[in-house]
Amino acid sequence: MKLLPKLFLPLLLIGISCAPLMPLRQFKEEPLIRILLKSNPGKFTISSDFKIEIKTGNSRGTMKGPISLSFNPLKILTPEGQINGAAFPIFILPTNGNLYLSGRAYPGGIKISKGSDIIVVNHVPIEEYLKGVLPYEMGRLPRSQIEALKAQAVASRSYAMANKKPSAEYDILPTIWDQVYGGVGEADEVINEAVESTRGVVALYQGKVINAKYSSTCGGITEDNENVWPGERIPYLRSVRDSGWDGKPFCRFSPHFNWERSYAKDEFFLVIRKQIRELFGQNPKEILWIKIAKRTKTNRVRTIEIQTDIGKFDMNKDQIRRLFADFRGSVKSIMFRIKVKGNSFIISGRGYGHGVGMCQFGAMEMAKENYNFQQIIHHYYTGVRLSKLW
Repeated sequence: MKLLPKLFLPLLLIGISCAPLMPLRQFKEEPLIRILLKSNPGKFTISSDFKIEIKTGNSRGTMKGPISLSFNPLKILTPEGQINGAAFPIFILPTNGNLYLSGRAYPGGIKISKGSDIIVVNHVPIEEYLKGVLPYEMGRLPRSQIEALKAQAVASRSYAMANKKPSAEYDILPTIWDQVYGGVGEADEVINEAVESTRGVVALYQGKVINAKYSSTCGGITEDNENVWPGERIPYLRSVRDSGWDGKPFCRFSPHFNWERSYAKDEFFLVIRKQIRELFGQNPKEILWIKIAKRTKTNRVRTIEIQTDIGKFDMNKDQIRRLFADFRGSVKSIMFRIKVKGNSFIISGRGYGHGVGMCQFGAMEMAKENYNFQQIIHHYYTGVRLSKLW
């Protein structure tokens, strides 16, 4: 491997001072976000359309890929042969363009490190990260709905900044547990314009970047955060009516606005017993009764009680969605009712997701009705203001 007197790895090796929770902090440079791509991988290949710069142990240099990595033991193979003295951490950066990891393109650079686990982390400027989030979180929309994409960019940017973890090895996951991130897909001009036109804009509450939750479809009204997850009341995540002057829900055109799921009687109780085993580690043989014990003011289920032959089990808040999970997955939301019809149990509900914060289908309809992204953000996040941080 050709050795260089100096390795150029600005995205990975230069620290960027950032304090997203400080009032009105202005950034001289666009901050990075670190996304966990893989944990404890067996082996994989990294390539690029251009040359690749790599630093590992005492070796550093640049070469044409692909580079193959395996981890038990650590081996790095290049077209020029195996790198001797390879050690963690490993920094990899393209001289231009993107990196390809197992066939998927990612902007920025990659750091591979070993602690209790071996982790593969994408270090990427946050605006490039957002271009890999919006296609998956809101989808490709026509230009007539660009204001909804701008609102999504502000929400996703705010969420990312609020969840930065300087003392950890990475900030965020690329899944629904944080925000779905797919790296670089096919370029979408409308999405890219939505991101660039809101560059650096975040939502603040009392000078701090908000943890901007959002979901697909609220079913006509959003929910207070404390009714969905453990924790204290968050002032900007308050329930709001998802409607305009005419009282019609903005998200009424969502395919998830109304939904229904039917179970045969035996299947219904089998599913519940299975979930009790998985969630509580108990193994009831018989379900005696099930009832909705508490609802929130938005008509979502807050507590559900299940009486079995071995005792009573209570499920609360968003955990309830898992109670009825079968091969179709969890039910879409906790805004539902249960009715018995003949030998069937029917769960009928509204909405898709937790219902806290911005309603994505609602935002799309607001954009159609000529609301701008600022109005969309202020509608769903109570008492916030927008600020451009870089």
